[in-house]
Amino acid sequence: MELKYFDTVADCGFAADIHRLLVLADKEFIPPLSARGSSTQQNLTGTEAVSEGAKAYYAAMSTQPVVVAVENDRCYGFMAFKKDYTCEYYEKLPNLYASTCVVHPDTRGQGLMGRFYQKMIDLFPECSVYTRTWHTNISHLKVLDKLGFTLLTRLPDHRGPGMDTVYYCRESK
Repeated sequence: MELKYFDTVADCGFAADIHRLLVLADKEFIPPLSARGSSTQQNLTGTEAVSEGAKAYYAAMSTQPVVVAVENDRCYGFMAFKKDYTCEYYEKLPNLYASTCVVHPDTRGQGLMGRFYQKMIDLFPECSVYTRTWHTNISHLKVLDKLGFTLLTRLPDHRGPGMDTVYYCRESK
């Protein structure tokens, strides 16, 4: 599968595929993507849908750069990110904040998430890369560990009772 970089989700030519992937994976995220208004939303304790089919989330994400996995003119996964986005847990510039990664269920287990991160690192070697996830997202945490990411902070119960948010970073070389 070929990885391609585009300046925005909206202009990548795979926007419909990306939206379908968001809808497909919506409930796999904690909280669901349909319960979020953006990829940088700080309050993650709500679980009520704010938009059907993660439309608000997609709309906010559509201006972000993206790396897509393509085969036979179809997108099987993507990683959207923000350049030089800072939050209270990471303020170092230049950086890339990996906000959203979805891989189609049929292509999971093939290392695409790691390849997405590596592509970002290769494209922007001057940038540190950071992300957040929930503490039980084991497949994501394994990829971060393999690529040398380190824990920045853990926010207990940030996504609800017993569901912590964890921030990880890989500093630029």
